[in-house]
Amino acid sequence: MTFPKGYTFTKVRTSRGPEVYVTQFGKLVKVVPCNQHVVISERYASDLIRQIESD
Repeated sequence: MTFPKGYTFTKVRTSRGPEVYVTQFGKLVKVVPCNQHVVISERYASDLIRQIESD
């Protein structure tokens, strides 16, 4: 799923549990642990983008 400013969100299963990989223009920006039932919606994505850009 691609969102404004080139952010892409990919939900993956890892040995540590489900995670969301956040990339911007192909570069990994952040790895976020998540619940297996999380749905990547517009609101979830915009909240994460806001959090990433404020760091």
